[in-house]
Amino acid sequence: MADDHWQTDDPNLELGLERVLELEIDVESPIEIGQTGDGQRRIIPILGGTVTGRCEGTVLEAGADYQLYRERRPTELVAKYAFETTDGSRVYVENRGMRLADPETSQRLRDGKPVEPEEVYFCSVPEFETADEDLRWLTESVFVAAGTRQPNGVRLAVYRVG
Repeated sequence: MADDHWQTDDPNLELGLERVLELEIDVESPIEIGQTGDGQRRIIPILGGTVTGRCEGTVLEAGADYQLYRERRPTELVAKYAFETTDGSRVYVENRGMRLADPETSQRLRDGKPVEPEEVYFCSVPEFETADEDLRWLTESVFVAAGTRQPNGVRLAVYRVG
């Protein structure tokens, strides 16, 4: 068999998650673009927020979450924004992900109404860029995030895959 060499007990194949950041991101009301053929396009401006964890700071009022809502497939999320640490360093974030919920819950989300976190699958893969050598670790690993939609924002728990 082709799989005979595969060993599931190989310690080199183990992956762990280290929680490194928490982001609370405040957003503006959506800018509705409309039905574009691929789905309902909308842009959600980012107003600010906070960053805690291995670095502390504030989310800058710069950037947006570009969403493509599709009825029979997950909502596509692409957020581009930046944060500034308490030391004055800036970090650019590009966060791609998806959100999936039943149609009724999805409508409540789009209407800005609260939903229970367990009703929504909301995960993403953030990538970071920075000129600060002390934050270089953000550029040298793969990260995943679990999200929760709030009525006026998003809460993200970011994990380093290692």
